[in-house]
Amino acid sequence: MADELQKPVPGPQPENPPAVTGAAAPQLKKTNKKLWIVLGIAIGVVCLGSILCIALIATGAGKVMLEKAPIESVLDAFMKDMEAKDIESAYALFSPRAQRQLQIADLENLIQGNNYILVEGYQSLSVRNIKLTAAINANPDVPQGTVATITGVISYDGGFTGQFTAVLEKADGAWKLYGINVTVPPNKFQP
Repeated sequence: MADELQKPVPGPQPENPPAVTGAAAPQLKKTNKKLWIVLGIAIGVVCLGSILCIALIATGAGKVMLEKAPIESVLDAFMKDMEAKDIESAYALFSPRAQRQLQIADLENLIQGNNYILVEGYQSLSVRNIKLTAAINANPDVPQGTVATITGVISYDGGFTGQFTAVLEKADGAWKLYGINVTVPPNKFQP
């Protein structure tokens, strides 16, 4: 029994082992620091990309707004010239590329008979959609350079409204027609 008295009595054991100190603790901090750096860079790249996209969209929208008035002016002049049967002035609004393919006689046909209904009583037009593109093509007869594809609405006397689609291209810094298609409601053809 005497041996039992000399043995130290085991004390209560801690439930959690002591924290590891030394080299292991700084590595844990470095791992978190690297994670935050990577997350910060990723967020920065996403923000920068978003800002660039917004800037490109705003620049494109701004360019469309700047080009709208000159484009509408050319289209309005064409419709007024055609209604006034001023074929030479209307023909001058076409690009050199279009003039190589379009004859003055083609425009004269648009003011003959029922075709004149397309321009008769013209009041105004409004552009609804403009799509600007930069076009390069090996075919010299298709629009090249800065090209605008336009859709819109035409107002006529008597409350009639028609629609148009047009393609314009910049020639020597000015918008010129490449082609235009006008449609009117069938009841405009009735007397």
